[in-house]
Amino acid sequence: MRAIVLGVSAALCLVGCGSSDAERDQPTGPNLGSTPEQGAPPNAVGGFSITIPKETLAPGDETLPCWLFPLELEGPSRFVAAASLSVGDGLHHGNITTRKKTGEGVRPCPKDDNPGIVGGEAGDIIDGGAVLFGSSTQLVGTEWHRFPEGKAYRVKDGYEVVARMHYLNTGSAAISVEPKYRWYTIPEADVVDELAPFAWVLTDFEIPPLAEHSESRDCTFWKEMRVVDAMPHMHALGTRFHASYRGGPRDGELWLDHQGYDENTDILSYDPAVDLSQGEGVSFGCDWKNTFTKPIHEGIGDNEMCILFGYAYPAVNSFSAYAGAGGCVVVLPPEPGSP
Repeated sequence: MRAIVLGVSAALCLVGCGSSDAERDQPTGPNLGSTPEQGAPPNAVGGFSITIPKETLAPGDETLPCWLFPLELEGPSRFVAAASLSVGDGLHHGNITTRKKTGEGVRPCPKDDNPGIVGGEAGDIIDGGAVLFGSSTQLVGTEWHRFPEGKAYRVKDGYEVVARMHYLNTGSAAISVEPKYRWYTIPEADVVDELAPFAWVLTDFEIPPLAEHSESRDCTFWKEMRVVDAMPHMHALGTRFHASYRGGPRDGELWLDHQGYDENTDILSYDPAVDLSQGEGVSFGCDWKNTFTKPIHEGIGDNEMCILFGYAYPAVNSFSAYAGAGGCVVVLPPEPGSP
């Protein structure tokens, strides 16, 4: 599995800068985030929803289904401030995006249009789509993305929903998987800061057999970026995900320090936002404990990942990063109002 920025790093050009109110509150101490508020915003005026068609998995089955849905928006606004996912056993991870409309109705993605979980999202975002939801690993129950008051991202007219799913039955009995998603919009007049998604991917790692191992990467950002929502993604060998300021007066100070793989929600909300302009960028990484007698690399199955998904503002400054052994490539998203 590759993250959104794999394709983006080769295809996105840098876009114009934006700025936000210099007088906004700054965090004065460690700000490690908290669980987002649960439930729809009180000022919600509409939204949209999808239900992924049911799939039955035998014990040990691992599949990568992909579905297309019409974006059937209810209400007067196109600004999303919250979203929820409800699911039982079997969802390893799912990424929901939008892209320019290609057809009608609910239908499977064309076979040549789904290069694995996360690989296809790059093209969606390059073409002006939005990231609607990324779920925690092996979640069972209900999970919420809800942004702090006044924060939201936009969905565009003329787009459809793409659901790229990753299912894994870790149990000893057959199960049926049927994820249900819903998004909530707020009035455009209530949006103070428009958000855009980001993904930071740590790659080019090898975890030795029967060993504890840690990797981190440094990335430089040259524009103001404020993080309001973050979700680490690791697999079963992960023991810790961490991110800290790089450079500046807060150099080395952690703003994310999360235990590794578990089946609870991994989403963190930041209010006030984490202001990365207080340094020169970010340092992020993962710790693992390899219980196998073979080396572990990036991938699915027994292999591992180290990815941070999130949302930040100003929308034009929401840096994504692809951090390999040879350095960190960073890119910016398209302008929010571009077609």
